[in-house]
Amino acid sequence: MDTTPENDREEEARKLLPAYLKHMVHHYHDDFYVSRSFDPRLIVQLMSEGFLPIATKGYLLPKLHVERCVLRLHPHSKLHISKSTRKKSKRFSLSINECFDRVVAGCHNQHGINWLFPPIVKAFLAIHLQTMAGSSSVHGDKNNDKSNNNNNN
Repeated sequence: MDTTPENDREEEARKLLPAYLKHMVHHYHDDFYVSRSFDPRLIVQLMSEGFLPIATKGYLLPKLHVERCVLRLHPHSKLHISKSTRKKSKRFSLSINECFDRVVAGCHNQHGINWLFPPIVKAFLAIHLQTMAGSSSVHGDKNNDKSNNNNNN
């Protein structure tokens, strides 16, 4: 058996994908996985497992940033938020289920349409409308005015 670092990374990537998703999603490379399905239920499951669902023409490309994407908090977690972070956070506001169309438009403006290809936007809209998951937006400027801010999902 070949035990090169590349094969070790590939094996580790396969282990990160839960067994119940392996018939629909496969490891592609690095942090990326791939599927041809844009079923909203699959996307909700991927999000619940910590994947960031993005897409390109014809392919769902769930991305799993093991160290950046998921913050797992448990009752015994001791999350420390520094005073400087709390102070800086006062410039921002968070909205839930208020700006879906603007968030999508902001993503398209910043990353182009290929990052959120129309089939995934359609799936996200179905998820949003069926309340299978919520959308959140972070707004920030010195006036805290939602109408003039960049939105992030």
